[in-house]
Amino acid sequence: MSYFEECLTSGGLLFQEERRALYKYLLEINKDFYVNQANMLLEKGITSRSIANGEATYFLKGRKVNYSARELNSDEIQSEVREIKLTRIRKYNIRKLEKFFAQCDVDVISNFPIPGQIPKAESGYGFNTYPFYTLAYYADGRNYIKGIVKKLRTNDNEILTKLRTVI
Repeated sequence: MSYFEECLTSGGLLFQEERRALYKYLLEINKDFYVNQANMLLEKGITSRSIANGEATYFLKGRKVNYSARELNSDEIQSEVREIKLTRIRKYNIRKLEKFFAQCDVDVISNFPIPGQIPKAESGYGFNTYPFYTLAYYADGRNYIKGIVKKLRTNDNEILTKLRTVI
């Protein structure tokens, strides 16, 4: 089993560093998919994606995008979990949506992992208050200068190498 497959089955048991590296990895390997998904969302106003044992549906309302998530084969929906605001610049919006999609994929994987040896604990929908693509994540919503320093010092290379390794 590859490390990526382990992440898909571990879900909420992943450490913060592993989730952050998973975000970066998903952003890297799904670039074309996320661009296509962003274009579809901007054109049709809705798109969805299944990953691990969950599904995310993205909605465009005016200049705001949010998503709802649910476990596959379940009727229980977590509505409007995370939201971003778009600008008038399409190219910038697509890049912003790529990051948003990768963050949401990590949220879905964390909450709806593929069933495995470790039983899933029944609980609510958990996610980081500050997404990985914002400086607020590194600054914990406080001092952005310290956040920049922390971001520059953050090294996910070891975990990213494990994710990139196919067994």
